[in-house]
Amino acid sequence: MTMNQLDAASLRKTWDREVHDFRTTCQGKSTTREWDLNRPDAKRQELPARLGDDDPRCGPASLQKFAGEDLTVGERTAAQMEQCKAWWDEQTAAKKQQKQQEQEEKFELGATIRGLDSLQCSLMSVEAAARAELARQITAANAELRQLQAAKRDAERQQELQAKLAELEAAKADPWLNEDPQQAASAMSPARVRKDHWKGMSAAQREAIAQEQLGQVLARRAAAAQAAAEEAAAAAEQHRVHKAVMQQAQAADDFRRKQAAAAAEVLRRQVEEKAARDAQIKETYANKVSDSYFKQFGTSHR
Repeated sequence: MTMNQLDAASLRKTWDREVHDFRTTCQGKSTTREWDLNRPDAKRQELPARLGDDDPRCGPASLQKFAGEDLTVGERTAAQMEQCKAWWDEQTAAKKQQKQQEQEEKFELGATIRGLDSLQCSLMSVEAAARAELARQITAANAELRQLQAAKRDAERQQELQAKLAELEAAKADPWLNEDPQQAASAMSPARVRKDHWKGMSAAQREAIAQEQLGQVLARRAAAAQAAAEEAAAAAEQHRVHKAVMQQAQAADDFRRKQAAAAAEVLRRQVEEKAARDAQIKETYANKVSDSYFKQFGTSHR
């Protein structure tokens, strides 16, 4: 394409654009002679058939005046719409406020539940510490009892050993058990021994044996009394430790029950308060329309 052709095409486009702009601005439909007949808003430009009760155009044959006609229906409808809109806005604001209040109550309830969870965790920690302390005390008491029992067994073994040694010494010193030849000496001759003779004892020997037996009985009684006293002391100590441990466990259980009861009371009171607020809000914003609202329509006429 040559330069002349390009210039001609450019001039043609410029001319077409100017013609279009001129037709758009200066040769619109509103400038034609038939515009009054063809304009789409012709009815809107005309006067209404009736401007009011004093309109001179409205004669008896115009059929524009009727008995009981309400000329303020438009204004009243607009006022009613405005009133309904105000009610709707008020209800929307109330619902928004109620929703916000419910959100705040949920947040407070969540905070309360988190506090209760924290309290429960602390109570569980206290209970675990109490149980650990109880286990430690029981372990210490058992160790002490084992030491007492071991000492008791050592003392019993020592007493038994002493008794056996004493029995051996008594057996060694007993002339009857040692077959003293003097006991079997014959009356006819000290050099003779009669096998059928009884090796009797003298009064002093019998008294010594009786004293020895009495000493053994007293020693056994003393050992039994000491063992009984040691067992009673061990039982009393074990009972004291068990009682102290049970008191600590009971105190922990009482504290936990009190905290659980207090938490349950708080939750119950919050539930009752929320139920009362919900019932009041439901009754306040029930949006019920009474009969007086409908009876007000069509009550006025000319």
